[in-house]
Amino acid sequence: MKAFLGAIALATAGCAGHSTPSQPAEVSTEQLATQIDALETASGGRLGLALFSQDEGLVFAHRGAERFAMCSTFKLALAAMALETPGVREERLDFAAGDILSYAPYAKERAHIGWMTGMEAAHHAVTLSDNTAANLLLARLGGPDAFTAWLRDAGDRVTRLDRNEPALNENAPGDPRDTTTPDAKAELVGNLLWGDRLSATDRGILHGWLEETSTGMARLRAGLPDGWNAGDKTGTCGGDGQPEFNDIAVFETPAGSHYVLAAFLDRPTGASADADAALADAARAVAEWIRKSGA
Repeated sequence: MKAFLGAIALATAGCAGHSTPSQPAEVSTEQLATQIDALETASGGRLGLALFSQDEGLVFAHRGAERFAMCSTFKLALAAMALETPGVREERLDFAAGDILSYAPYAKERAHIGWMTGMEAAHHAVTLSDNTAANLLLARLGGPDAFTAWLRDAGDRVTRLDRNEPALNENAPGDPRDTTTPDAKAELVGNLLWGDRLSATDRGILHGWLEETSTGMARLRAGLPDGWNAGDKTGTCGGDGQPEFNDIAVFETPAGSHYVLAAFLDRPTGASADADAALADAARAVAEWIRKSGA
């Protein structure tokens, strides 16, 4: 978005928790910050959000440098790692009945066969958020430590994975394990989709999986305008008393501008439908901010 170039981020001075690495002069970032504050307050939880532009990098954040549990959003980068690692996509990943977790729709379909390819595991870890598929892939790629090392090599100095499914979903207060920040996650996904880390073919495959994903249709994508081509990867974890509802959306405006919007809603007080609606409202506010800036 050309309007972001050279602008100075003064509108949110004094608004704690917000950052504006660049700001469109013709649109009030302070107004957007106020809207996000109100949504956070109404949710009863802690809302982290970061918007990354293909052209300009990070352009807006709320609690962008604070840590949040990743939940299943880690599977997006895990799939990218699998696509990048030679031989994984064709490899047969065997599993037994004891490997099938409670949420594993694709693995349950394959239970009578007892294996899936690395490509199938990556595909369904993203599109269905299949936990068994993610664990099989994670084990093949060297486990959480190897995944974290891959993130560092990809330029992400913040995100860390320490456990596999389902332990990574604990979301204990103050626990840095299995966490990221909105800024780090938005930038990582943007770099994976628009940088040169992956081949053009594999970037297209990953983007296609995000568009195919149906688990987040009530979250960020619900707040984006019709005609804005979008995909996403959700994450939900924490259980009673410490739930978290996350979504990473990738979208293109009618003018051809590309964005990643990373959102993490920790411990909201309402029902899961209310959390979904809060994320949709956040995306709606961000989309209106983008639209008014002329993108």
